[in-house]
Amino acid sequence: MLAGVDEVPWGRLGYWPGGSVAVPGLLREIAAAPSGSSERSPVWRLRHGLFQGINPREVYDAAPYLVPYLLEIVRIARQPHRGLVVDLLTDIALAQPHRDISWDPAAGPEPDHAALARAAMTTDVDAITRWLNDASPKVVAGVAHLLALLPEAAPRSLPALRARAEKGVRPAADAGAVACVLTVAWLAATDHAEWFTGLRDATTAHRDLRAMALVGLALASPAAAPDSDAAVALLADAQADPASTFERVHRHGDGIMPVGSALRRAEHWQQAVARDLLARPGLQRIDQALHSAREAIEHWRAAPAELLPMIAGRVRELVSAPLSVRRRRKLGQQDPLVNAVELIAHSGQAAAGHADLLAGLLTGDPAEPWPDVAGPAVEGLARLGDDRCVPWLVAAFLDEYGHAKHLPVRDILPAMAAYSDTLIPALRTYLCSSPFAGPDCLSALASWGSSAAPLAPAVAAHVSQAYLSVALPLFGAIGPAAIDVEPQVRALLDDEGDRPEAAWALWRITGEPGQAAALLTEHLARHGGHAARDTAPMLEQLGPAAAAAVPVLRQYLHDPEHGHLYDRVAIARALWAITGDGEGLVTPLLDAITARPLFDWGWRRPASELLAVQALGMMGQVASAAAPALEAIAHGHARVTGHAVWADERYQHTAQRALSLVDKQPPS
Repeated sequence: MLAGVDEVPWGRLGYWPGGSVAVPGLLREIAAAPSGSSERSPVWRLRHGLFQGINPREVYDAAPYLVPYLLEIVRIARQPHRGLVVDLLTDIALAQPHRDISWDPAAGPEPDHAALARAAMTTDVDAITRWLNDASPKVVAGVAHLLALLPEAAPRSLPALRARAEKGVRPAADAGAVACVLTVAWLAATDHAEWFTGLRDATTAHRDLRAMALVGLALASPAAAPDSDAAVALLADAQADPASTFERVHRHGDGIMPVGSALRRAEHWQQAVARDLLARPGLQRIDQALHSAREAIEHWRAAPAELLPMIAGRVRELVSAPLSVRRRRKLGQQDPLVNAVELIAHSGQAAAGHADLLAGLLTGDPAEPWPDVAGPAVEGLARLGDDRCVPWLVAAFLDEYGHAKHLPVRDILPAMAAYSDTLIPALRTYLCSSPFAGPDCLSALASWGSSAAPLAPAVAAHVSQAYLSVALPLFGAIGPAAIDVEPQVRALLDDEGDRPEAAWALWRITGEPGQAAALLTEHLARHGGHAARDTAPMLEQLGPAAAAAVPVLRQYLHDPEHGHLYDRVAIARALWAITGDGEGLVTPLLDAITARPLFDWGWRRPASELLAVQALGMMGQVASAAAPALEAIAHGHARVTGHAVWADERYQHTAQRALSLVDKQPPS
């Protein structure tokens, strides 16, 4: 058993205390564990050295070497650690490869060790499917999850999954059978519509199995609406029941429960289930109703208009409910009133229809400790630019009780520029005294432009000269109105590291380019393409005056070895602004916006993907090839971000504007 395990150079393939001898010892310890062993499993120690510490989704090179031994271990009858071994295989199948920054491109492409590990599992999938007959429903559910991650093996795994699911057609609940139905739906729903119909109509089957069959039918025709209210109620019952096997079927995904992740493919079903749960009276399962509504709102653009009125009604019900009822929660559960108000606040512009409700929750003196619901209510109003939150923001920035540290200032300040005169005295206090006022606040204030000018002297006085560079983007965004801090900015020209950005900020303040273009170009050439993320946007603003930077920018844009590591969006935007020549620029911009999800924020500026959408619009008809990608962002049913509704709306509006410019016909 475990033949050849000592010959593998484990010490070079992962990071285990003990080096090369550690892995064989751990594998033998796992394999030799007696049945019924309840000691802390060595599987955890094995996992610890396999995954990258900073990014736990990155797997080291040992993965494909380890897979055959893990498969061998699970074949051992009544292996006490088999569930954890299956979970480890699942984590490997989900993982991304760890990239070695020291890899020499001359040696060829770096191997994708995560893909190699999945290929090893696919090759031996017949061994994996045998575990579907395990006596433990939990192990069976874990195996079904693993098989869902191996679509290449579907022709060989689907018969075993169907057979195990059909064993669960009985009155008793069977989490393993339910998980197998979900995996069949995930892998090949369209081909199994008739099979799902049979399970749904099986009168001897448990409710949860029939409900999961409905999920399969939903995925088989994802654009179709539910065929009956009874079907929606059955699925909602299974989600709302705390004893449901749905609670014991775990999957990695975007949903609170696996069903939520699956229904993200079926818009009408997901919203119908959320409506059903929200309409149920009482507070017993309000958490599940709000979770379901959140999943729908975060994924489908039409959901807020349909669901927010119902959520607002539940908020009114929760406000009138006795506090003791709302606080009777499981450990770690938040007050459902706070959850519901947060959901409204995070639902984009549709929240404007419920601004009066949010404002009505702001009761009492804002200078005193706030009720828990005040924070999300203030956030929602601030995102909408509603002045009824201004007194509360003033109190928060005066930091009487530390409220400001719980507010997402980067998200709420941009929409409050119209009230800058009222907010600036409190912001001045906040910036000069609070340890929580960092780059997020300064970058948000940059969106105010010259309206933030009264804050510039206070920022310059509070931040020591050694760290003043963090405020340069703000001073540059303020422009000529920041003339009072020109001496402090000019002093940074003596610092080699800060000199390029200081020269740019001086140009923004004084209108004199000076050495800005030359210093930025030199900085970019010296520090390589990684510096483009910060340097290229400043060159973009300089426009044709930065013509000397064009050769360096083009070199990094077309670098065949390392170009994919650089911010090609920033480089392409700079080249367009400087030259007006779009040749070779559309492709990197398109590459940035085709993956999903798109990021909601970047470092100290909007996300590169959002800037790419904007850039394609600036290029007009030159970017006509981007029209289909822009159309998908501008008018698609599903959101393009992971969870951020407000960010998705920014993408949507930016893409609509870009599309109108790209499609615009040239003058005759």
